[in-house]
Amino acid sequence: MHKRTNIAETCTCGPEHGHVHHAHDRLCVSGGSCDCNHSHAITITHEERKRDGLRDLLPPLLGIIGIGLGFLFHRLGYSAYKIPYMIGAVAAGIPVAGAGFSALVSGKGADINLLTTVAGIGAMLLGEWAEGAAVLTLFSIGEYLEHKAGERTRKSIREVMDLSPLTARLKLGDRFCEVPAGEVVPGDIVVVFPGEKIPVDGEVVSGLSSVNQAQITGESVPVDKGPGSQAFAGSLNGEGTLDIRVTRMPEDTTLARIIAMVEQAQHQRARSQRLVDTFAKYWTPLMLVLSLTLAVGVPLILNQAWRLWIYRGLTVLIVSCPCSLVISTPVTVVASIARAARNGVLIKGGTYLEALGAVKAVAMDKTGTVTQGKLTVDQVMVMPSSGISHKALLGMAAAVESRSEHPLAKGIVEAALAEGVDFVPGEGSVSVRGKGAYAVVNGDTVYVGSERLFEEMGISVPSYLQEAADRFRSQGRTAVFVGTKADIVGAIFLSDAIRPESGDAIAHLRQGRRQVIMLTGDDMATAGIVAAEAGIDRVEAGLLPDDKLTAIRRLVEEFGHVAMVGDGVNDAPSLAAASVGIAMGKGTDVALETAGVALMRNDLRAVPWAIELARKARSLILQNVSFSIAIKLLALVMVLGGVLPLWLAVLADSGAAVLVTFNGLRILGYR
Repeated sequence: MHKRTNIAETCTCGPEHGHVHHAHDRLCVSGGSCDCNHSHAITITHEERKRDGLRDLLPPLLGIIGIGLGFLFHRLGYSAYKIPYMIGAVAAGIPVAGAGFSALVSGKGADINLLTTVAGIGAMLLGEWAEGAAVLTLFSIGEYLEHKAGERTRKSIREVMDLSPLTARLKLGDRFCEVPAGEVVPGDIVVVFPGEKIPVDGEVVSGLSSVNQAQITGESVPVDKGPGSQAFAGSLNGEGTLDIRVTRMPEDTTLARIIAMVEQAQHQRARSQRLVDTFAKYWTPLMLVLSLTLAVGVPLILNQAWRLWIYRGLTVLIVSCPCSLVISTPVTVVASIARAARNGVLIKGGTYLEALGAVKAVAMDKTGTVTQGKLTVDQVMVMPSSGISHKALLGMAAAVESRSEHPLAKGIVEAALAEGVDFVPGEGSVSVRGKGAYAVVNGDTVYVGSERLFEEMGISVPSYLQEAADRFRSQGRTAVFVGTKADIVGAIFLSDAIRPESGDAIAHLRQGRRQVIMLTGDDMATAGIVAAEAGIDRVEAGLLPDDKLTAIRRLVEEFGHVAMVGDGVNDAPSLAAASVGIAMGKGTDVALETAGVALMRNDLRAVPWAIELARKARSLILQNVSFSIAIKLLALVMVLGGVLPLWLAVLADSGAAVLVTFNGLRILGYR
């Protein structure tokens, strides 16, 4: 039970008073400033973020400058060319070495930071100053980019929070009081005017309107709301005023749960170890122990010559330095990402590239992903007895709807313009909440809307049109009737058509033996029709965001690696929870930020193309890793056999790095 002092006794001013009145931190409808004692969150300013970004960029930047100056001095014949290389290596390597030794001291074991530090130091001990500086600088650049990518979660959360208004209009008798949206409690009555976003989850107690809740539930058309209907925070109210009784605390709204799910899913992803960390965990200590054993243990225990075994120990240290792994794998990843970007696919990092290449199933949202995400006119039917033409009927409807922002109205107007229909916006346009609209067109009042609009005027829908409407609705289409005060003269049928490329894209995915599943908030009848047209044989419909998240987790258990393709805020949790999320290019900012892959050309055919590119890149990376490890193991055997001199060890290490780098760059020619 939520208790609160009755603020109706203290908040007595209405919107006409034009001043601020405080009551338990609540603010009356007029403007002004609030000097109440509120708790303030600690915020980071743009200048502070900029300073942090410059500080993080400094080590790799100094490394690049050092390498450039060292190369220049060497070419000019200056004997001091080693100094810039050394400065660059130290500047780029200090943060890397610090992180590596901190992990070692804290008991986490040897990680990639320590492995890279050993590689850089080993190269410089052999006089390979450029190679040592390059290893540390490239790794430092990668860490900087990874840190920047880590800001995506916070930005995604901010974008989602922006969907919900900061204040709510509380109804107190016949007065309104504007309060912070976070302070409403179940039982409060909140008033939402036309065109405003709904700030709470609740039940409509009075008023009629259509509400666009596509960003929350994924439904492709606005939903009529009346007494007893459920409303969601963050959805957009249409043409009518709604009184909504709050049923959930602000932290329990559907939108708040979306925020929590995105944050949780991305946090779980961030804790997964990279493959190279696992490799380093065992490889680095083993090689360090082997090197130390050869350099110190063998001379002490077996009374062998110190110089010979120290030399072999150092050779093992150099052979074990994974320069080819540290350098070539990022090259393959960067080349793959660059190739994808040239084809309009933005892959946000190597983790997502690898996950994309392992995908076994692809889940897709319907509205805005498989479909175009907007209503278009499919068919215009005219009553034979009306005596008007197809274009005349479309022109009548467009004249009435030309001043409306409703998706149905936009679809009708766009169809009229596309067919070259001449029309003049109607006069005295009136919107009838939840039913339609009417206006005076060429001296006659024309009505456009649902059956209910005409039934209230005592006009029945002709059986000819009613049968067609029932048939088209069973196919997932929407019916809009057009008429006058006397009778109905025709009907216009609209639908959210599938994308022209959806069939090809899904066919290519299925040819690659990948399962395709549609996850949607729409009803099963509509979803089934779209799925059949697009070639999708598995559908889960009527899903809210948490249902989609549950479905994705179930699919991950079933297939192992699952991609989720979506475009809306309601898709954000499932995009984050999937093995890799793919956002349509014209989707919401939240979806684009949450997903690991974004289709900038908004072409669904880019999904199978990107998966095949990632598979090729993954294959090249595995080739490079296998080749590098094989070279290392062969070199180690030769060192232990005493047949691999130090200079040849360096040559083998550098040669392997060059070979795998060129192998990785082959992805740039992928077609």
